[in-house]
Amino acid sequence: MAHFHMHLRVGSDLRPDIDGMDLPDLNAVMHVIRLAATDAAQSPVLSYDRFEVTDDFGRLLAIVPVAALAESLH
Repeated sequence: MAHFHMHLRVGSDLRPDIDGMDLPDLNAVMHVIRLAATDAAQSPVLSYDRFEVTDDFGRLLAIVPVAALAESLH
């Protein structure tokens, strides 16, 4: 298992995922992100531009735009 952090980016503001999650791979990370995007799409309060996925060393592994996820959810 690897430890991933799924930070939220809103404009120039980064909302860090301090705890992160142990997941087997990036495919599992994408599954968690899709679930979060589904919840956010149903909430008028939650809004963000993208997820920035990093490892425990802070290395950027993926940038996932929420708009692309929203299109795939419809």
